Amino acid sequence: MKKQLDYSTHSKPLYAQVYDILVDKLNKGEYRKNDTFPTEAEFQEMFGISRITARRALSELEKEGYVKRSRGVGTLVIRNSKKAYATVHTQILGISTQRVRRKIISIKKVTLNRELSEIMALPEGTTLTKVERVITKGNLPIQYNCFYFPPCIESITEEDLEESIYLFLESRGLNSNHYTEKLSAIVPTKQEMELLNVDEKTPIFSRRRVDYNKDNEAILYMEGSYLSDYYEYKVNGS
Repeated sequence: MKKQLDYSTHSKPLYAQVYDILVDKLNKGEYRKNDTFPTEAEFQEMFGISRITARRALSELEKEGYVKRSRGVGTLVIRNSKKAYATVHTQILGISTQRVRRKIISIKKVTLNRELSEIMALPEGTTLTKVERVITKGNLPIQYNCFYFPPCIESITEEDLEESIYLFLESRGLNSNHYTEKLSAIVPTKQEMELLNVDEKTPIFSRRRVDYNKDNEAILYMEGSYLSDYYEYKVNGS
């Protein structure tokens, strides 16, 4: 049975009406945390709306932190209450028509030193997989990342990382439940100057993030270096 929506002239956009209905259902516990959410097609049938409208409503729910969508996994409920929640967005600035590309520089095995051992709560000397990546906008390098994957991931290929790092983790049964993050301004290292084509006077935005599963085990450590002229970092609280 289709849910009744308001099609009058001064009503809310349909996607916003659907969003409000779904948030109400989440708040009432009709969908619980870790439940699989209905698909776009199911919402089309439920509300008598287009696929674009259904997709927009789901995008708004994801942006507000209610659900998480993953290719091959579906849409999962990650919260269903109005409790305080912060969403963090790193936005690439500049000409929107310039294509953003991700290039893997290296994939190799490394041994945990004392610093990484403390960060990831793993014994010193543990072998991890380290992935280095540069992101470019047009022909301009604007971001450099190092990712450290836990020992349970024994092999990684460039094809594995063509899309989201987190989709790859989920494909291996590793889901990010929460994370800690440290932001700072730094002077670029020699390697960062070479990869990002800058000098020591160029300000670099540094981001260090550790993702944990529900058992509070580290599943990913990321070190990111961003050209500050091309990034805007926003935190939205509710």
